[in-house]
Amino acid sequence: MKVTFFISILIVFLAANYYVALRLFQLIPPNLIVRVIFIAIITICVGSILLFFPLHKSLSFTSGALLYRIGTAWMIGFFYFIIIFVVIDLVRLSNKALHFINRDVLYALMHHNYISLFVIVGGVLGLLFIGNIKYHNKRRVHFDIETTKLSPNQKPIRVVGISDLHLGYTIGADELQEWVHTINAEKPDIVVIGGDLIDNNVKLVKHMGLDKILQQIEAPMGVYACLGNHEYIAGMKESIDFHEKSNIKVLKDTTFKVTDNFMLIGRDDIHNPNRKPLSTIVNGVDNGSFKLLLDHQPSNLEEAENQKIDLQFSGHTHNGQIFPITLVVEAMFENPHGMIEKGLTQIYVSSGLGIWGGKFRLGTQSEYVVFDITHKQT
Repeated sequence: MKVTFFISILIVFLAANYYVALRLFQLIPPNLIVRVIFIAIITICVGSILLFFPLHKSLSFTSGALLYRIGTAWMIGFFYFIIIFVVIDLVRLSNKALHFINRDVLYALMHHNYISLFVIVGGVLGLLFIGNIKYHNKRRVHFDIETTKLSPNQKPIRVVGISDLHLGYTIGADELQEWVHTINAEKPDIVVIGGDLIDNNVKLVKHMGLDKILQQIEAPMGVYACLGNHEYIAGMKESIDFHEKSNIKVLKDTTFKVTDNFMLIGRDDIHNPNRKPLSTIVNGVDNGSFKLLLDHQPSNLEEAENQKIDLQFSGHTHNGQIFPITLVVEAMFENPHGMIEKGLTQIYVSSGLGIWGGKFRLGTQSEYVVFDITHKQT
């Protein structure tokens, strides 16, 4: 069943790439050199992603990174090429019935036309350029959360929440070091990671020494994380070992008392069908304590409400990462991004500090979240 599904996806992917390549090829005037260069570029782009996933474990880190960056960047660009050419072809089909554009003019625009080629390719490259700038422009999100569960004489607790760092082939030491400086500048008491710290290769992040950089996070009450689906892709046991070497405590279907009245709860990822129900995890936890839940994928949000969780922090969605995938994510999740309230429970879903694949965000923003939790006067 899995093999059949994989083959079906592969066929669809190859067919869609052929469609884009054909439409682009039709725009190139009959110049042999230009056409050979085009075929070489398309072959490299499509071949990179097809080679990476089955072979990345046997490739050198350098070769794997090159294939991954080219392939995932192409997938984003390819997505926008698909949209452009589908719209153009719909116009062409409509024109056959309605005749609102001269057919010869329409044909000339879409065949052997360098201007149209430059406009379409330049438009996609321009979008990717803007998307890359948006990705690197991290947004700071801040919430003041008042609770009667902290004592009047207790100092506020500052929690910095980050998720979906996806450390690995595209996000390495230099970028992570910048993030650590940003986090430390907030002077957090606690740092929580909402899953997907690692992208897909634990050996790579160890090789890059990213554990040593993560050890530089300054949070006197500790750094904590729940597991995400990519920790399972990378290897769950190896991922937990990397967290521990990075001085990050993994909360896997368990609780941790930070102070007498502040409790952290970490769920295993829903990727594991045997993860414990939230009701089992919090059984025996004092309802007089402030309860902060880490749960990577924001599904079944009513569980947190039913168990009287004060604050849930999740990630996973990336808020769609690029438009119009954002619309798909909105349809899939009750809360794809941002803060909502369910009863007395506040639930924040982060769009993520990092990213999957190519470093592009369109219609979304990379972010980190600062929660200042203070005593509420009654």
